[in-house]
Amino acid sequence: MSGAIEVRPVVGGSDRRRFVDVPFQLFGHDPAWVPPLRMSVHDRISPKNPANAHQVTRLWIAYRDGRPVGRIGACVDSFFNQYQQVEWGWVGFFEVADDSEAVEAMFDVAEKWLKLHGATTAVGPASFTTNDETGLLVEGFDDPPYFLETHNPPYYERLWVDNGWQQAMDLWAWKLVRGGVTLDERQRRTLERLKQRSQLSIRAMNMKDFDAEVKRLFEVYNAAWSKNWGFAPMPEAEIKHLAKQIKQLVDPEITLVVEKPDGEAVAVAILLPDVNQVMPKLRSGRLLPFGWYHLVRGVPKVTRVRFFAVGIKPEHQTLAVGPLIYQECLERLMARPQLMEAQASWILASNHRMNKAIETLGGTRSKVWRVYQRPL
Repeated sequence: MSGAIEVRPVVGGSDRRRFVDVPFQLFGHDPAWVPPLRMSVHDRISPKNPANAHQVTRLWIAYRDGRPVGRIGACVDSFFNQYQQVEWGWVGFFEVADDSEAVEAMFDVAEKWLKLHGATTAVGPASFTTNDETGLLVEGFDDPPYFLETHNPPYYERLWVDNGWQQAMDLWAWKLVRGGVTLDERQRRTLERLKQRSQLSIRAMNMKDFDAEVKRLFEVYNAAWSKNWGFAPMPEAEIKHLAKQIKQLVDPEITLVVEKPDGEAVAVAILLPDVNQVMPKLRSGRLLPFGWYHLVRGVPKVTRVRFFAVGIKPEHQTLAVGPLIYQECLERLMARPQLMEAQASWILASNHRMNKAIETLGGTRSKVWRVYQRPL
C-alpha cells in the first residue's frame, strides 16, 4: 500500500454510478461472487426513493492512489427512531478491500456524520434498515447467497470487530432440502387437528387483485413483526414501491394467505424464486443489452426458493399457525420436481417459536448474519 486514503462524499449521478460500481471492481474477478442487479442498487440510493421521506442519508467512496478501495453509507431514519424510541444511525452499503486503514477512515467519516445528525448509537451493516439488506455474514460462507441475502468475504468480520463494533443481534437462515424435510403421521395428524380446530383456511395469492392482496400481506407482516427487535413497519408508499419491483417474480401458488372464516388474514408467506442462480450470467449486473434475456429465461428454471417473508399476527402466534403455513408451503414446493432447496431467511436468533417450528419440519441452520452496534 502506498498513497494515503481519501474518503470522498458521493455527489450527483456520476458519483452514484461509481458507488454502485465499487463491488464490481473489488470482486468482479471472483467467479463465486454473485453480482447485484445495478438498477436495484441505483433505485435504493436514488433521491427519488420513497424512504427518503423519513431518512437522511449520505454515501462515500474511499480511494487510494485515485482508485476505489471501498464504499460506505450512513442513514438516520426518523420514522424508525420514533417507532423504536431510540437514537440509532445505520451504517450500510459496506464493501471494501482487506485494507484496515481504509476501513478505519470509512467508519470514522460515517460515524462523525451520524453523530452530527443526532444519532447516539451506530448500527449495521444495513442498507439502510432491517427492511432492506441486513447483516454481516459470519457463518455459512460455502453456501451461495439466495436472492436479496447479503454475502461478504470472511475478513469483513475481523474488520468490524477490530474497529470496536459489538454484537447486537444474530439473524439465522434455515435450509430445507428435498428428501430431508418430512413429517411423521403423528405430526401430520396434530397439524390437521389444529387446522380444523382453528377453522383456518390457506389460499394462494389472487394476482387479479394484486394491489389489495399486497395491502393484506403487509398489514399482517407489519403486525406480526411489530414487537420485534430492530423493526419498523413499512409505510404504504414503500410497500407499493417494493411490490412493483418484485411483482414479476411473485408466484401466486407459493404466496399464501391464512384466513379466518370471516376472511380476516392472520398469517402470510411470500416465497420468491432464487434469482441469484441466474445472476452469474449477468456478470455486469446490467439488464441491457442481453441481461434481460438471461433473467427471463433463467428464472423459471431455478431450483431454489427463498422464504422471503413469513408473518403471523401476534394474537394467533400461539395456535401453531407457523408449522401449518410452513407445512403448506413445503407440500406445494414438493409438488414441483425441479425445486430442490428452500431457505427461510432471515429469522431473528431470539425468535424461538419460529426457529423451533422450522427445525421440527426438518430444517437445518445454514447461515448466520450478525448486526453490530457501537456507541457514538
